Amino acid sequence: MFHQTADESWLFNPNRRYIVNANRVKPIEQFIDTVSELDGASLLNRLMAGKDITGAKILVERSRERGIGDLLFLTGPLNFLNHVSGGDVEIDVMAFADRGVVLTHSPLIANGCVKCGPLEYDHLRLYNHHWLVNTVTEQDSEGDQLNVYDALYKQLGFEPEDIEPKWKRPTATLVADDYQNLDRLFRHVWEARKIDLRRIGYFVVAPFANATLRSMKYGTWLEIIKALSTRRPVMVVGNSSLRLPDMDMSAGEFNAQVAQIGGGVFNAIDSTTIRVLMALLARSFCAITLDSAPLYLAQAVGAPAISLWGTHAPATRIGYDKNYMDLAIWQQDACQFSPCFAYGQFPVNKCPQGVRQACCEVIGAVTADDVLKKVDMVESANAQIGKFAAAKA
Repeated sequence: MFHQTADESWLFNPNRRYIVNANRVKPIEQFIDTVSELDGASLLNRLMAGKDITGAKILVERSRERGIGDLLFLTGPLNFLNHVSGGDVEIDVMAFADRGVVLTHSPLIANGCVKCGPLEYDHLRLYNHHWLVNTVTEQDSEGDQLNVYDALYKQLGFEPEDIEPKWKRPTATLVADDYQNLDRLFRHVWEARKIDLRRIGYFVVAPFANATLRSMKYGTWLEIIKALSTRRPVMVVGNSSLRLPDMDMSAGEFNAQVAQIGGGVFNAIDSTTIRVLMALLARSFCAITLDSAPLYLAQAVGAPAISLWGTHAPATRIGYDKNYMDLAIWQQDACQFSPCFAYGQFPVNKCPQGVRQACCEVIGAVTADDVLKKVDMVESANAQIGKFAAAKA
């Protein structure tokens, strides 16, 4: 038995060959007879540009330890593959169940859901082509880092500049059940505060990221939430069961303070599943989020999103979507080494506070006023859309 996530365990059978990431080998090496590299394996037929994929079956797997955003990044190329095949291609995506739900109902993948559990080597023969993605840009700290979509296309052998921008953004599919589940949350809000979020535009604030590198001080978040609440209701979302960093206060203390604000601020932390969060974002006036899953969920469902950036340059993730770039906040001048593209830990030889660095200088320079200026942009854009609709009517 091999535990993968909190709610997913794999049972490996004897005398079988499995494909796993190298860093997953050590915990189970006492149960393994032999280990070999997948490169050069006889059954592996890598998906590459120039191959005819019309009518083909394709297996896709991204390193399963990566987050929801990394799964959503795949949907850009999957849309492209579906397009160039004339819609005549069958794609299976392997993922952890807890993250794979973001692709549920997607017309891009077979049966509208991901496949879970261990991948047997012999199952490669069931597919015409395989695209097994281990790393994309997370090992790259160069200042001219590729956009994540360009990096994915380059792995497939395409010249990134030959791919249209419309194939370089995420997509997701919502269905009636998702909105019905959202209505239960709206009903709870109505019963508690007599505010009908079905009729009032609301903000979704997503203040959490798994990595300290991409997190902002919770005190600043509290300022932003309180400022936003003077304009519209605010739904604060997140999952406290994840490994959340302590910043200027613990995540638990922040959670408690959010719950005490009252008024039009609703603490929905731990109250939204991924699918409900997607629907909540889709119906929102605007989201405010870090470089984390809620940003890409918002982009995938077409919800305006103000994003706050630190170690990474926004163009490397959302650079092909002008609407989201216009709403990005990146105080690059706050650090001479920005962007540093750090992943695992702060680059202590570059950070002003060295080993004591607890918050990226760039994201730490963001203020509530910066966010409100972007909110004004969303308000203005909505007003223009309203004027256009009224003129047509």
